[in-house]
Amino acid sequence: MTQGNPGTAVHLVGAGPGDTLMLTRRAARVLEKADVVVLDRHSLDAVAALAPAAAERCYVGRTAEGPAWSTERIVDLLAERAAAGLIVVRLKGGDPFVCSRGGEERLALAERGVSCTVVPGVSAATAAPLAAGVRRGRNVTIMAGNHAAHLKLDLATLADPVASLVVLTGRSRQGFIASELIRGGLSPATPAVLVHAATRPGERVIETSLAGLADRRLPPPATIVIGPQVAEGSRRAHP
Repeated sequence: MTQGNPGTAVHLVGAGPGDTLMLTRRAARVLEKADVVVLDRHSLDAVAALAPAAAERCYVGRTAEGPAWSTERIVDLLAERAAAGLIVVRLKGGDPFVCSRGGEERLALAERGVSCTVVPGVSAATAAPLAAGVRRGRNVTIMAGNHAAHLKLDLATLADPVASLVVLTGRSRQGFIASELIRGGLSPATPAVLVHAATRPGERVIETSLAGLADRRLPPPATIVIGPQVAEGSRRAHP
């Protein structure tokens, strides 16, 4: 892999939490030169719009018509476009290595000899609580909620009464996550906050408790923050 090479064929770019003003300057410059933008879903369209209008847009995430593309299929696409001499941007929400398959895609590209550079982004794990005015405290654990069962992670071990837990991609497993944390010793009254579309015009915030988490839902993308410090914050005043 060639880091920082402007001639690199594939750029793995973090799109940040969604607000284009929170995109890094380096990410914007890479997008402005893209021939192809590969992204998961239309929620990243505002960021992808920084690419030339003539650039190809390829959507590889889950849709109403079918499941998300496999890592192998995505890497096939990236390698094919790169082999054609095109500048390819693989756009990832947040940071490409935080609760994402960016690491797997990077390794798979390297195995094929495809040059790749990584452009970090602002993760929703930090942006969502701050945008919503939620205090996380100094000790924070970040986890991907949809991978918990797959990785056989014992969530009860994360039940820390003095730390905060930030859950990404955990919307479909909120009840399971809450019950496991309570089993691990957290009080059912532990404060919890859900943040939908952080930093975007449609941002929504719901305040609840660990016991109430199973019954409170927001559309994706949603970030969950759990911990005693959450109650000490206050929601951001929307302009």
